[in-house]
Amino acid sequence: MMLAGEAAFVAGDFAGYFALARRAASLRRGAARRGAGPETTPATCLVVDHFAGMTATFEGRYREAGRLLRRVMRLAEGTSDPYCALWAGQAAYTLGDAARARAFAVAAAESARGSGALSLVPAALVYQALAALLTDRCATAEEAALEGLRLARRTGQRNLAVDHLAVLALVSALQGNGEDAAARLRSITHQVSTWGLGRPAAFGRWASACADLAANRPADALTQLTGMAHTAVGNQTNLAIRQLATPHFVEAAVRCDRRAKAAEALRSYHGWAASGTSAARLALAYRCHALLEADEAAADEQFRHAAQLHQRDGAILELAKTELFQAHRLRRARKPRPARELLREALQIFQQFGAVSWARRATEELRATGARVPAPTLGEGAFAPVAELTPQQTRICELVTQGATNQEIAEVLMVSVRTVEYHLRNVFTRLGVRSRVELAAHFR
Repeated sequence: MMLAGEAAFVAGDFAGYFALARRAASLRRGAARRGAGPETTPATCLVVDHFAGMTATFEGRYREAGRLLRRVMRLAEGTSDPYCALWAGQAAYTLGDAARARAFAVAAAESARGSGALSLVPAALVYQALAALLTDRCATAEEAALEGLRLARRTGQRNLAVDHLAVLALVSALQGNGEDAAARLRSITHQVSTWGLGRPAAFGRWASACADLAANRPADALTQLTGMAHTAVGNQTNLAIRQLATPHFVEAAVRCDRRAKAAEALRSYHGWAASGTSAARLALAYRCHALLEADEAAADEQFRHAAQLHQRDGAILELAKTELFQAHRLRRARKPRPARELLREALQIFQQFGAVSWARRATEELRATGARVPAPTLGEGAFAPVAELTPQQTRICELVTQGATNQEIAEVLMVSVRTVEYHLRNVFTRLGVRSRVELAAHFR
């Protein structure tokens, strides 16, 4: 029944999911009346509590959901079953506990490998990737999703391969790399519509909206997120991903002067974020309040609160976006000096993440304050790399060493050729090499 619930969840069939949850609860009550024992086993209790906790989450009963999902995590600690660890990871992610979500997902993968159940590993890697994204570990998320994609294909799990490609598109979009996000989404469009995959369909809309926001197209983003209420697959509403995407809906709606809709969505999101353990999610709620706030002093206070929460959870990329939004408001209020301070820090973070679209927006805002901004030194849209190579850059170097062309590397990593070229320029500069031959020699 739990596997059937997972299938309904991936398909976006929440009516079917709720029916399974009611049936599971009924079976447990019936067993208790008969004095039967299975309802007392940790695995059975975990399944029933998971069904009930996720249902309570989707229905907005957040206090009850938190109690049930925390019990799921406690029960999982007493079993070595990889499925139980996986479902506990989902519970932890729902509550916003990135560290425990990752720990349970890693435990599920290790247990599955140890028992020979390799087909479960790609599912665990979905939650490893999502847990990393919760606190802006974009490189870690991409590494997990790429490994999950490879293993899903090897084990013939086409649906999970699509899931990982949708997560990879979201990673690209959150960093403002719209071209990569679009390439990854194009590769799954047919499968999503043909196979009835509601979860990746919703992820795809979310990713497209994030890319539109980074490229300063709020109206397009609002269209994508409004359409998420009814995906192209079965006309179902994906309640989980719609909630996760609420901060981006609010951002797009405010910029399109749809404040009433934004405020309505934010009420539910804030209640959910406040009931969990994620400072990063709560920070997004306060940022949304700041975007909606009419009073300048009150908005500044909300922005400051959001920034403190970003820093507490280490969500640095979202911190930079919050600083960009606050600086835009300060500049419009004729306060260029504090706006410049925020924008310089935001620009540095965007450059560190390779978030080209966001860095471009921060640069434009800085120039609007009257500040002089040096031009990029590595070509249009390119920025100096961080102190060490990212996992994706390392993988590109490995493929170059094997003799792969840029086109072949792009196909393996499901990114554009332009992205491969961009990373190689940064790698050449970082390592002080001038050709692919020198790069291959360096890695040998």
